[in-house]
Amino acid sequence: MELYSLALLKSNKMDEKTFFYEILKKTREVFLTSETCEMHGEKNWNYAVCDTPIQKNTGIFFGLNWGGKDIDKQSTYPELIKPRNWNFVTHSRAYFREYLGKEIEQLNYSNLCFFRSPDISQLASSDWELAIPLFKAYVDYINPPWTLMLGKPNHLWEKYIENKDYKEFHDNKYNKSVYGYTGMLFGKYPFASVPHPQTRVSSETRKEIWQEIVGENKCFK
Repeated sequence: MELYSLALLKSNKMDEKTFFYEILKKTREVFLTSETCEMHGEKNWNYAVCDTPIQKNTGIFFGLNWGGKDIDKQSTYPELIKPRNWNFVTHSRAYFREYLGKEIEQLNYSNLCFFRSPDISQLASSDWELAIPLFKAYVDYINPPWTLMLGKPNHLWEKYIENKDYKEFHDNKYNKSVYGYTGMLFGKYPFASVPHPQTRVSSETRKEIWQEIVGENKCFK
């Protein structure tokens, strides 16, 4: 159940920039009520909505939350001027090309929680309850044919994923199990999750996961 009204953001009649500034405004309002802001407000962690232009009916890929500290709050619509130079791009671009047939910049990129923090563990559990309805409004506006999460879907798995399934893979190099997940996000959007690029996984196992979770998933065709 949503903890506050997002009725204004549910209209798909807005153009992309208008929607962006409306959800950014709502994000600021919600962030100011969060435990993160209460506990760390003086540290200038702030918030952001997305880092690619919003493209309706186009796939979304996302992580857990925006990292970093002492970074100003997002204030302008992200224009796509040149290829992005995010840290994970070097490790992920080849997988997006091979299994999605897309450049990363051609897709919608955001995070499940719009609140920024240096470490994911510094977010309070209540922050996720505030943040996920914002992310859902973003997803609903875009109406993507698929969604892809880079990282574990712990905060989504129980309440927000239907038709859920997962597969275990054994990584011989690091002698551990890693997982890929599939389902329907918010009961409507095809969803898959693969390990985050910074997760210690061998190239062979990572490729196997992408192949089975994304490459062989007809939703991503």
